[in-house]
Amino acid sequence: MRNYYAIQQADRSADIYIFGDIVPFEFFDGDVSANGIRREIEALEVDEIRVHIDSYGGSVSEGWAIYNALRQHQAKVVTYGDGFVASAALYPFLAGDERIASNLSAYYLHQVMMSAEGYAKDLRAAADEADFMTDVGINAFVERAGMDADTVRQLMEAETWLTPAQALEYGLATAITADPSAPVVQTAKRGIIQRVFSEAPKQEKPRGEPLEEPVEETPVPINPIMKLFDNRKEN
Repeated sequence: MRNYYAIQQADRSADIYIFGDIVPFEFFDGDVSANGIRREIEALEVDEIRVHIDSYGGSVSEGWAIYNALRQHQAKVVTYGDGFVASAALYPFLAGDERIASNLSAYYLHQVMMSAEGYAKDLRAAADEADFMTDVGINAFVERAGMDADTVRQLMEAETWLTPAQALEYGLATAITADPSAPVVQTAKRGIIQRVFSEAPKQEKPRGEPLEEPVEETPVPINPIMKLFDNRKEN
C-alpha cells in the first residue's frame, strides 16, 4: 500500500504530511487512516510536530482521532494549510498550537453527512445522529479557535469555503504565510506523486509509426466538492 502521508523525524522535531482522503480503511491510493498514522505519532520522541495538510477530508470520526492523537502528544504541534483543508481535514489542522495558513490555501466547513435507509423512524434517528455529530465537531472550533458555536453552525449549514484571510479572521488560523511549504514539503509531495506513477504501465509507440506533434489540451477544472462526497458513509 502506497501511503499519501509520511512522517520524517530529525533530532527533536518531526514533520507529518497528510495529502490524501481521511478514511477508516485504506483501500485506495491516497487514503489516510487514523489507525495507521496514530501509532506513528505516539512513537515520536520529539519536542515539536509539524503537520502539513492538503486534503479533501473524509470520515469525521477519523479526523477526530487524528486530532486527539496530536493533542495528546507532549510535543508542541504546528499545523500548516498547504492546499485544501476541507471537511474532516479541518480537525487535524485545529490540533495545532499554531495554525499556519498558506496564502494559497482554502478551508471548507459543512455539516456531518451520512447515508441511511429504512422506515421513517430510522431516517429520523439518522438525522438526529448527524445533528449530534455536527454538534460534537463544533466543540473543536470553539475550544481551539475561540469561535462562537452558532457562527460555526451557520458556516457549516451554508457549506462555506474560507480564504486564508477569513480563516485568520475567524481564528481558525493563527497566521498566514506566503511560503509555509519549505522545500522539504515539496520534496515529500513529489515523492508521493513519483511513487504513484512509477508503477503505472508505460505505453510505447509501435515502431515504424511517425511521431506526432503533442497536442495542447485545455485542462478541465475538478470540482473539489464532488470529491468530498466520494460515496463515503460519513464526512
